Amino acid sequence: MLVSKDKERTKSEYDSKESEEEKPKMKRGGWKAMPYILGNETFERLASFGLFTNFIVYLTRELHLDDVNASNIINIWFGITNFAPLIGAFISDAYIGRFRTIAYASCSTLLVSSSHLYSLSTSFLIIFL
Repeated sequence: MLVSKDKERTKSEYDSKESEEEKPKMKRGGWKAMPYILGNETFERLASFGLFTNFIVYLTRELHLDDVNASNIINIWFGITNFAPLIGAFISDAYIGRFRTIAYASCSTLLVSSSHLYSLSTSFLIIFL
């Protein structure tokens, strides 16, 4: 009696292994998107470091800040811009999902950016019509 139960068990285990092999495996991730991510990060860093030199000149010459205050402002700005994606990733993963996070962040960026349009001349605003 024990032998037949063992045979049944091994047969059912064998059947389950076959059914697992028949199912197509979902392939997730991979290296397909990696060139785009590396390109994006490379150009983002180039823009950040290019902005750094212009930002220090603007703060010291135009706003007449001393070097210490200008350095503090730049360090705070870089800290916020490098830490903000972590906050967005936490909110996305824990609460609202990636697509809603992107939608909300895009809307807030559009609102903040469009608030500066009123200070521009009207000839420049014709571009957006």
